[in-house]
Amino acid sequence: MDVDKAGPGPGSARSRGRLPAQLRTLVCERAVLDRADGSAKWTQEGSSVLAAVYGPRQAKLQKEDAERAVVEVVFKPRAGLQGHEDRSLELDIRGILEGVIPLGMFPRTSVMVVLQVLQDDGAALSCALNAAAAALVDAGVPLNSMFSSVSCALTSDKRLVLDPDASEEQAAAARFCFTYPHHFDLTKPAPAGASAASAPAATDDAAAAPVVGDSVLGSRCVGAFSTDDLLDAAALCRRGCERVAAFARLSLAKSLQAAGGA
Repeated sequence: MDVDKAGPGPGSARSRGRLPAQLRTLVCERAVLDRADGSAKWTQEGSSVLAAVYGPRQAKLQKEDAERAVVEVVFKPRAGLQGHEDRSLELDIRGILEGVIPLGMFPRTSVMVVLQVLQDDGAALSCALNAAAAALVDAGVPLNSMFSSVSCALTSDKRLVLDPDASEEQAAAARFCFTYPHHFDLTKPAPAGASAASAPAATDDAAAAPVVGDSVLGSRCVGAFSTDDLLDAAALCRRGCERVAAFARLSLAKSLQAAGGA
């Protein structure tokens, strides 16, 4: 599937003139809450999620596990009380976090991740997962790997669009969210051209660029779609995760540099 051509209609019908494979502008703020062990605010233009991490800390007796840590996730909508959809998202997020946190290192403890949606203009789940990843790093929680998440939508005329906004999600025939693991080396300089808007450029120090794994940490798919649509969506989201990982590396490096100069 060709995803680099302009979207449906003349030119690009997407808001702000985005191409189908183009992400919205990413912003990450770390250590934004004083009372949490780690926190981060992740923004993708009209969507924003605040994440707070507490732990590892002593688990409550009724939830304690003698052999591993317990992961708790609280997903709070922008307004109103939690619904069935929010509790379903909690289960998805918890499953991904349990796959990257070495739980056996912290028996009888709990790691709580609280996610508050501040703005929701589409792709809220991927925004929440990226916020959780940044907050876990800010809290110093050991991870088997970093991870990044990207959403895409299948339009009524069978075109895939990356990082959909709320109107695109509402009109979509199907919606997808994929999360992939990645790792990078902060001891090496960032590759030239690494940014939120583009994938890392091929340079001599390519080893410093984030490496996104082929395995999927988690996925959430809603709507009517074919097997080919699913495979195309997974490939497109993986490409998007490469760009998110490049941005996450740059953001973390700047945050550490600022902390070291303080």
